[in-house]
Amino acid sequence: MRYCILFAGQSVQESGMCRELWKLPAAREILDRLKPSLGSDLEYVTTEMPEPELARTFNAQRAIHAHHLGHWFAYKAAHPGLVLDGSVGHSMGIAAALVAAGAMSVEDSGAFIRARAQAFSEVCAAFKEPMGLAAVMTDFLGDYMEKIESFPGVSLALHNTIGRGTAGGTLASLEAFARHSQAEGWPMKIKVLKVEGPYHTAAFMAAEPALLQALAGIRLDSPKVPVFMGTSGKSETDPSEISRLLAAQPHTREKHFDAVWAACDSGCRNFLEIAHKPQPVTWISDQLQDEEGGLMAGVTTLAVKTADLAAH
Repeated sequence: MRYCILFAGQSVQESGMCRELWKLPAAREILDRLKPSLGSDLEYVTTEMPEPELARTFNAQRAIHAHHLGHWFAYKAAHPGLVLDGSVGHSMGIAAALVAAGAMSVEDSGAFIRARAQAFSEVCAAFKEPMGLAAVMTDFLGDYMEKIESFPGVSLALHNTIGRGTAGGTLASLEAFARHSQAEGWPMKIKVLKVEGPYHTAAFMAAEPALLQALAGIRLDSPKVPVFMGTSGKSETDPSEISRLLAAQPHTREKHFDAVWAACDSGCRNFLEIAHKPQPVTWISDQLQDEEGGLMAGVTTLAVKTADLAAH
């Protein structure tokens, strides 16, 4: 069976998320390869760091990337015959997706994520007032995209599924939007997330120069399988375009919903995620729906947890 591999974005970090993972030799090798770029404290960050500290952007992105690659290479070691027909990364998960697709080395991916995490942290530190993201949940997000975009101080940062997205802005604006939606009687749930800033909005334009500088020293090859990027919402195979999109990602809406559909349209039917707590693979049923609202015929999902790897 051929699989399209999925990698999650920021917010999946959890204290101790890699404690069992690093006991696996293939994963441990990846940890050692990433330490020079992601920091000598990487094992502590991924196994012992308390939740409040881990939630900080600089720590969260480093931990999640190490988690992604550790799980991916441990799974590959246990399944040497695995064949991919696509790779999708949600937000920062795109770096791991590029590694899985053979377009970026482990070492270069660590250098990129280090630069990305640092740039994001610096942008967050410069905010004049508290800013962040809020999860938006409704039946059909498309009915409310214009309303979100037109509300003062708020913009749609991520479009994840048919009914789920994330809005970004100042915390005051997000809270005002939540009150407004309730007053209007919209069938919508809004939950402010514990993040430091409104990623994927214009507020992160200042992160692009640092990413361009980092990418100038990174080798990108043509992917061996299609990489479906949320920045464009489609398959990307040209290294120069991938590089441009990576630099623009911080301030560009993440069209993950479109990227998954692009994977499906290209022939991907079996979606795989290997993680401490799989996330985007659980969204497939709210993405690839048929006309009756059920999961499209022929589409399958496989969620593999750390404990499943250890069983091998």
